[in-house]
Amino acid sequence: MLKLRRIANYSKEFSMSTSNWLMLAGQAGNAAPSGGGELTPMLLMMAALFLLFYFIILRPQKREQQRLEQMRNAVKKGDRVVTIGGIHGTVVAVDTTNNIVTVQVDRNVKIDFSKAAIATVIPKEEARAEEEAKKSSS
Repeated sequence: MLKLRRIANYSKEFSMSTSNWLMLAGQAGNAAPSGGGELTPMLLMMAALFLLFYFIILRPQKREQQRLEQMRNAVKKGDRVVTIGGIHGTVVAVDTTNNIVTVQVDRNVKIDFSKAAIATVIPKEEARAEEEAKKSSS
């Protein structure tokens, strides 16, 4: 009998606490909407964050892609290049139709690369100046 009373007490407490929560939730749901007054600042904040994201991340990335594309399209015979794999060599041929560059790594060693695999281009003039500087310092 004692156990049944305890169970009955627990069920009453549970139903009372549940009904209290339901009443509170109903009162919170009946709050008068302010007519979208909170929506405008949130939209302005999201627009500001998008602009910030655009100017800090997207725009500089697009500029860098354009710069790399111009550099890769300007590759010509005699330029020194470094590939994305770290291979250094001199351009001996450029196939613009297939976007392939033939790079001489050592005597009698030529490797074909896609233009997209070029990370850095050192023009002929700069390469010669570097070689002369090395020779004069030795």
